Amino acid sequence: MVLPSAISRTRIRARSRLGPMASAVPKWIPTAPTTFDLPWADILTVDLSLYNSGDRAKLIETVSTALERDGFFYVTGHGIDQALLDRQFDLAQLAFDAVPLEEKEEHRAPIAEKGSFMGYKLQKWWEIKDGVRDRIEHYNFYLGHIDPTERHPKALRPHVEEVKAFIEESRQKVLRKILSLVDAVLGLQEGHLWSLHQTPEGLTGDDVFRYMIYDPLTEAESTITNGVMLNGHTDFNSVSILVSQPIAALQVLMPDNVWRYVKHRDGALVINIGDQLSFMSGEGPQGDDAPRRAAAPESSTPALTRRLPFCAFLAQNFDCFLLREKIRTRGHRVFEEEVPTAEQWEQTRIKSYGRKELIKGEEYDTEIIAGLQIRHYH
Repeated sequence: MVLPSAISRTRIRARSRLGPMASAVPKWIPTAPTTFDLPWADILTVDLSLYNSGDRAKLIETVSTALERDGFFYVTGHGIDQALLDRQFDLAQLAFDAVPLEEKEEHRAPIAEKGSFMGYKLQKWWEIKDGVRDRIEHYNFYLGHIDPTERHPKALRPHVEEVKAFIEESRQKVLRKILSLVDAVLGLQEGHLWSLHQTPEGLTGDDVFRYMIYDPLTEAESTITNGVMLNGHTDFNSVSILVSQPIAALQVLMPDNVWRYVKHRDGALVINIGDQLSFMSGEGPQGDDAPRRAAAPESSTPALTRRLPFCAFLAQNFDCFLLREKIRTRGHRVFEEEVPTAEQWEQTRIKSYGRKELIKGEEYDTEIIAGLQIRHYH
């Protein structure tokens, strides 16, 4: 395990090695936040600055309510400096604007072949609706395969150590604390869920750190999809950490069955519980984890703007089976077939999302994985 002080030293060393290269990265200029009235999601806030205080019980209660209600919550007081968050937006922009298409093709992710996002997921890979394909691009670092530096496009190679330091700081300051609070909610021994994400020897699951950019759909495409840029889905992994960014697009299906937008909060993180952690609590998709999608607000200027978010998708160790703990006492089956490992589940979902022929429905389409009905919302 890397202690926070060591993380800071790693970051300083990485930046000192870069020298003038760090300042050569063009600055990401954020768009002004969405200000017009939208149906906002009333998601709760967990202030991690209270984690070691006498108010920790209140944090546990807030996480418990969020998990039962919608599986989303803001995190504030996380201790990650705003300059470091801004720097990652700079690097995200670099990953898309400073790498030519030919080089992106050389680093294309083996999505269909291996169920892996490692590398670039290029535009128009997923179908949204009636032949309209997505305009989303992302670049994915896999935690267990970041090295060697040469596996990344040339523009990102000078910054790989910096990215690694940021990932580790996020894991220690955010993921570890969030999992500890979920331990308390589920009645598990403190540190149990973290042990499934990182062993005492330092072995981790293949967490995915992702830069993303959304280009707008054409007016004709947006009419067909009703403004939806990414179909509603539950995340495949354990916990997703997204950095709040100003253009309203992320939507959550709230308990009243209405899609509502997640409002921007400066410096806040947005936490989403995914399939793997939902299974661990004895539920399944659409249990603890609420579906999410990306959509452009109707008749809005932001619909015409590129949207640059980044996030970290954090998965369990791959030797971990998805059904444990409270599932044994709740007395119901989640999987009708053999229980998959975290790796098997994630690979299957990555391969099929946006590519597989689904059972059509009015509100959502359905696919069957290991006997489970997985919903893909329009």
